[in-house]
Amino acid sequence: MPRLRLSIAMQTSSCESFQRVVSLPRLNSYRTYFKTNTMDEAIGLYLWNGEVSSCFASHLAYFEIALRNSIHRAMSLLHSREASESFHWYDATWATLKQTSRNKINDVRERRPGCKLSPDEIVSSLSFGFWPVILNNLSPVHASRILSGVFCHHPLSARSEQWSDARVRRAALDFTLELQAFRNRLAHHEPLWKFRALRAQHAGAQAVILPPSRTQSDSLHRLRRLMTLVEDATGFIDRSLHDDLKYASWRQRLDFLLTERGVARYRLRQHVAAPTVLTPTEFRYRFTAIHRRNQPVKVRRAHVSGLFVPD
Repeated sequence: MPRLRLSIAMQTSSCESFQRVVSLPRLNSYRTYFKTNTMDEAIGLYLWNGEVSSCFASHLAYFEIALRNSIHRAMSLLHSREASESFHWYDATWATLKQTSRNKINDVRERRPGCKLSPDEIVSSLSFGFWPVILNNLSPVHASRILSGVFCHHPLSARSEQWSDARVRRAALDFTLELQAFRNRLAHHEPLWKFRALRAQHAGAQAVILPPSRTQSDSLHRLRRLMTLVEDATGFIDRSLHDDLKYASWRQRLDFLLTERGVARYRLRQHVAAPTVLTPTEFRYRFTAIHRRNQPVKVRRAHVSGLFVPD
């Protein structure tokens, strides 16, 4: 539904300067993939990718925090014998941790020499990549208890013993590795529309779930799938947070950005409000044309103004 809201879009004052800063090879990848007619269109699509990245960053941040805290709580309760929800469980399991996981914990401690860091301080300093490794290398003895605690709303947790099957467990945890890979791409400012073949992490190199993206439609499908995956993954941990994410402002913005109309608005550089400011009467009279044009407009009456962004 169309709405009045603030704009968070960026515009460029000089195509030549923007091209020099971002680099021609990077912009040419947009021209080739989206089959643009001009460099101006490629720049618009680059800005679209930036908006999508910003929204996904917010979406993923809540999942990352929920995952980290849920694992920390479950591991703490197990290794403190139910005495504490915040315990140095990584020290208790040090011998079984991967070397990469040990290194990350040591790095956190070395950044603050002489300080006795609390479990919460250490856990909050560990990167997203730490957690899928922990989950995928749980002891078979503890896997059912830990995973049913971490993902209490996951279908397998209805009968927690299902988590004890190694093959079932690896397949069920594939989503954590996929979201980790996506987050890495996001952090490195990569083009989010560029997708390789999606392969099942647990079933060998030949298990292709989705082919590489070839078209704009393919990319939008894959991005919408990831948006849903973030929400479903969050829902495995906390259903209320899942519902909150679906109604978040950036999620509503993603709903539009991940449509053909959303891409077209940026491609045609109509993502920034038209220069003309309309009165409420002019706005009502031109409403249909404004929506068809697919460009935000400013509306002002006396000292009150707003920005109308059509969906």
